[in-house]
Amino acid sequence: MATQLIFTVGTNPLPVWVAWYHLKDLLEPVTVRLVHTARTQNERDRLQHHCGGVPDGQTYQTSAGNPGTVRTDISNNLVPDLIAANPIQVHVHYTGGTKVMSVETVAAIEEFLSPNIEMQTSYLDPRANAGPIIVDWDGNTLSTDTRVGVNADLGRIADLNGFELGPFQHTYWNREVGQNVTVDRPGTSNLTEEQMEAGDRALAAYIPENQSYLLQYGAYAALKAALERICRARCDYQLFHNVYVRRSDNANNPRTRPFELDVVVVLGYQIVVVSCTVSGEAAVVKEKGMEAILRSKQLGGDEARAIVLCSVGQNNQPYIEAELQDETGSSDLPLQIWGRDKWCQLSYEFERYLRDNLHWR
Repeated sequence: MATQLIFTVGTNPLPVWVAWYHLKDLLEPVTVRLVHTARTQNERDRLQHHCGGVPDGQTYQTSAGNPGTVRTDISNNLVPDLIAANPIQVHVHYTGGTKVMSVETVAAIEEFLSPNIEMQTSYLDPRANAGPIIVDWDGNTLSTDTRVGVNADLGRIADLNGFELGPFQHTYWNREVGQNVTVDRPGTSNLTEEQMEAGDRALAAYIPENQSYLLQYGAYAALKAALERICRARCDYQLFHNVYVRRSDNANNPRTRPFELDVVVVLGYQIVVVSCTVSGEAAVVKEKGMEAILRSKQLGGDEARAIVLCSVGQNNQPYIEAELQDETGSSDLPLQIWGRDKWCQLSYEFERYLRDNLHWR
């Protein structure tokens, strides 16, 4: 008899999909049900598609912050469906949604289901010591490093978060010519051996401002070498250069402006964006940092990470990071600023970052 696998849905659907990906096999067979709010209908729709096709009759709308409403909605709508299914086990995964949704969903199910039904809950802990894990309410690990075994698919990550990757056409109003202009944005790409060799050489030399693309080449080549040293026993990653991204809703609206990411690596499902500038001016680097934080989280969700590779001096780097942390109001800034002192051993700097900071081993 199928386990009733229930997910609370918030504005960050990626970890919900990750939990589904692992729990569906651990608890098989499963019947998936989604608890969402009016605000997260789009996220629910995308999860319905990516979680094996969840029927509309197995989704339940409730409040994000009113405990009484959540309790009533779950008791009147979800609980009767669970009773009709006559399950042996109910499993609620509450990484998504609000605390109110999680607490009241579990409480309502516990109140109305008979004692002979096994109840379990779980949560995806993204900050565990050895990488993100899924733990149950007794603290038992249900899935170690949840990035392992996940087919790295940047297109799926983008779609889950409401974005799409190139190729696409973008139409915008060009003030200089006084009319709409349409440009082609290419799809994801990889560098050639010649480009990576040019990037390697550039890291050891002065790079003019008008040739900042060489720093991107060098970052890509260094990151590729670091991944290959780490990943001899695993291949669940992807690496791209020049990734064009836009929101998938209202994609043809000229106001929906796409953005470009210099270098992107996908570690199972976690993304790291490397933004490159030859400049060492604090204002330029800070602007790059703010954009990198915003764009990486838009594309990859809350656990996305970013690095700004630049020419800032070693003494100024911590001050810029501190200012960014203060201005974003974040106690856990998902960004690092790497200056020119990192360039000479950039591949090994990336390897240390992947191993020690992201536990990618």
